[in-house]
Amino acid sequence: MAEDYVYDPRTVKPVLAGLAAGSVGAIAAALLALPLDSPNETAANPITITVLALAIGALSGVLWRHVRAQNSGSKIFAWSIGGGLLIVLSALAVIEWLAGGGWFQYAGLVVGVIFLSVGLLTPVISRAVGPAWAALIPVVLAVVVAFGLYVG
Repeated sequence: MAEDYVYDPRTVKPVLAGLAAGSVGAIAAALLALPLDSPNETAANPITITVLALAIGALSGVLWRHVRAQNSGSKIFAWSIGGGLLIVLSALAVIEWLAGGGWFQYAGLVVGVIFLSVGLLTPVISRAVGPAWAALIPVVLAVVVAFGLYVG
């Protein structure tokens, strides 16, 4: 077990922390993507960005839950998040090479912001002490912002 990790039952659960971190990334990515030309409005819009960010956030929470108490858990988490980003960017590069259409420029920025937010914020939020429902506030906010940007 890691020497600096101490379990505290009052802290936010890792998956909720990941969802909250993904929500922050969703809002930032959706706002940054506004001035960019979407390669496909059906597949690349604020709602899909938010769903993607919440999924990545939940997965980062699961990962953090499993590695946080290990020796070098923070390093394992950081390298895993970085590796996930590299895999996604590689897939986007292949899609851009095969189909074109500006997917790499648009989605590269979006996933970069999302992975950065979950990589930095999931461990931090999971150390916060507070009620579980408080971690859901950014999730609700992200969904509201996504629908607002999509409709507006």
